[in-house]
Formats: sequence, C-alpha cells, structure tokens
Amino acid sequence: MSLLRQLLTWFLNEAPPSSADNSDNEDGVTKPFEAEKRLCERDYLIIDMLNSQGHDSVSFCITDPNQEDNPVIYVSEGFLKLTGYEFEDIVGRNCRFLQGPETAKEDRRRIYDAIKNEKDCSVNLLNYKKDGTTFANEFFLTTLRTPTEEIAYYIGIQVAVASRGPGQMPSNPGWVYTLGNHV
Repeated sequence: MSLLRQLLTWFLNEAPPSSADNSDNEDGVTKPFEAEKRLCERDYLIIDMLNSQGHDSVSFCITDPNQEDNPVIYVSEGFLKLTGYEFEDIVGRNCRFLQGPETAKEDRRRIYDAIKNEKDCSVNLLNYKKDGTTFANEFFLTTLRTPTEEIAYYIGIQVAVASRGPGQMPSNPGWVYTLGNHV
C-alpha cells in the first residue's frame, strides 16, 4: 500500500496507517486481520478463530462498507491461494472483480440484496481466478458489527467446491464461524 493511500486511510478512518496493510510479513505469510474499528465481542471471536493457527488455508476477505464501493481491506492467505491474485491486486477493489460472464445474475442479485438489507447470505457461485479459469465456491457473507450493532465490516468466506449447485452448504466453514452469532 502506498504511503499516500495509508495516510488517506488514516485520515478518513482516524486509524493508524500501519494497521491497514496486511501484505506479507518477514516470513512471507499474510498478517492476521486486526480490526481498526471496535467490534462486538462475538465478532472478535470470529476474527480470533480465523486468525488462529491452523486456519491459514481458509479463504476470506474483509470489506469496509463505509468507504466508497465497499472495497476489500484485508485478504487471507487462503484467499490469495484460491484465486491466484496477489495482495496488491485485490486491496482497494470491490469483490466484483472475481465475477465474470458466466457468473449467474441471480447470484449477484442475492449478494447485492444481502448487503442492501444488511443480512447474511450463502451463495454457490462461479468466480474467476487471476489466470481466467473459473472455480465454483460456496460463498458466505456476513456482517461484523460494532458494540452498538452498526456494521463495521463485511466478511466473505469462500470455499472451493466440486460443482455449482445447492446442497453443499454444510461444507462451508462460514456457517460454523457465525452459528448463533447473528440473530
């Protein structure tokens, strides 16, 4: 992330610029996500689980709906491996860049409606890797909220699945991480 972008992020969000960059640290592994906004306790539990040892292959990204076009502000190592993109290719962009001509319009609509209505959703979705190849994934979208229940972030968890279609939701770890957290 450029210094100018870090300073602008800090200015707009009143958060320290150093915490906005999760690109590789010294050992080549993506840094854990550290929320710049205060979250409710149950959502800190989700973040703690995803950041914990043994979860580095889980593909997820976090977006900030308070910034223009809800850009990605964090990607996990699993997300980079699944999609073939690099950190610099992703951060600052809306997740729509993973969609392509064969991504079903009704799936796009379900995601749009979930964000608009501040609801969770799960969609079996066709996306595109950096090299242009397609992959089916069970995509789970949920909110991360502040202690006053305002939306701080959206988190999207992607699990590669063998094919498109219903009936694959139980294999999506997104259900496990949020089970009982949002009523």
